[in-house]
Amino acid sequence: MIACLLAWLALAPLQDVPEVRQLVTFKFSPGKSREAVALFRDEALPLYEATAPMLRFRGFREAESPEPLDLIVVSTFHGMAGMDASNRTLRERAEKANTSMGELYARIGALTEHHRDEFIEIDPDLSWGSTDTAPLVVLVSIRIAPGKSASYEALVRDGLVPWEKKLGAEFGAEFGAKFTGCDGGPFLLSSGWDYVRLIGISTLGDWHRYVRDRRSQAFWRALDGLITQSKEIILAPLPELRVR
Repeated sequence: MIACLLAWLALAPLQDVPEVRQLVTFKFSPGKSREAVALFRDEALPLYEATAPMLRFRGFREAESPEPLDLIVVSTFHGMAGMDASNRTLRERAEKANTSMGELYARIGALTEHHRDEFIEIDPDLSWGSTDTAPLVVLVSIRIAPGKSASYEALVRDGLVPWEKKLGAEFGAEFGAKFTGCDGGPFLLSSGWDYVRLIGISTLGDWHRYVRDRRSQAFWRALDGLITQSKEIILAPLPELRVR
């Protein structure tokens, strides 16, 4: 599937290529989190900074999660072709620095109990605003009923996104809080999830109000009927793991 996407995206004009993000979730061995983060910060980030096809790199720690995790890193590219170009450039930069990405990732892997790779495609019609400066980000993974993708996307586009924009304005006026936006779209590769939503908030209280107010909306009752399972992880950005 990824090979087909790569071939198609390579032929598409750059402005038409959807943004693709790689999410890697880590659970490190006991007592090894600090060392692993230091490897990313001190050895990987200089290489990422020199790799133009990697549009952005962000690291997050857990703020509230139903599963144990220590770190999520998110890399952003212009489509799968952009990710392929980034990997080539990273290898070249590493060779010039007399190291290799394989060796660096192996050292991080040696500190890791387990990790999970996922790929998502950001759909502008299912997104609004920006999460990039949000103090907290809610990572929502969603599984929907078979055959309901078109209905789900229509309800998100025409119901949920306009409501979120309105709620964001109300948050700012009433509390001076930031409800900054949402990046949404389908998973290209995951452990059984169909869609993702990354929602920028200011505090945990923002999220609790969001969930409470959403329940009373007519579109949400229809949308919730399409969702068979969801998982919410609240993340806090790590300023030391940030590129561009």
